[in-house]
Amino acid sequence: MTDAKSAPVPDAFVGVWKRKLLRTPEFEDTVSTVYWMQTSLWHADIRVPVYRPPCTGKHSLAQCAREELLDLAAQQGFAGITTVEGDICRWLRRVDFQPPSGFNDVGRIEFSSPDLMLEYGIEQEYFEIWERIANSVGQEHVNVEFAEGDDPRAARPHSVLLATGNYFMRVRPRRMVLPQADNLAALTGDDQALRAALDFEISFGTRGGPPETWVIQRSTLPWREGERLGAG
Repeated sequence: MTDAKSAPVPDAFVGVWKRKLLRTPEFEDTVSTVYWMQTSLWHADIRVPVYRPPCTGKHSLAQCAREELLDLAAQQGFAGITTVEGDICRWLRRVDFQPPSGFNDVGRIEFSSPDLMLEYGIEQEYFEIWERIANSVGQEHVNVEFAEGDDPRAARPHSVLLATGNYFMRVRPRRMVLPQADNLAALTGDDQALRAALDFEISFGTRGGPPETWVIQRSTLPWREGERLGAG
């Protein structure tokens, strides 16, 4: 499906971008695993901190201890529509792993080369360097599902599957809608409420052949890493 009110992004943006650097007034990050997939309209993003627990031997959130749950809550990611006007890029998030921050996601973009992008925050002060990974352009696939009767121009999807080049991203959001907060950890509550809030899958991986053979490399649900997409 497409959004009739949004124009496709310029070809220069399409592909999978890996973040090399994030710099803010408070900190610098070069070690988190961050991928942004951009199709001609829809995007998906996953951000996994280096200290996130591997949850070895676990197969569900129910098996995770509270300390593991709190570390999982530091992950980030989202999916939605992208618009580009001149050098200004806006990511209109339809679903978000973290609660609403009150800020719009908008940046000024410079290309230092076709595969190296510099992003400067507009509403928040930050600087990011993104590098487009090889073989991540071509054979685009977009499947966004909404509840019956929803208006796709504004509704919150219940499933997003994007692919471009040799890569895919799957987003299956939590059922609940979170209130505005600084971060997910601020809404923890008891373990049951925390597990419900963490029931949000963003998976990134490689594709080849039919979707059931695509292999997950990174996921907000760590036990899914190494699985085939159709296994969950």
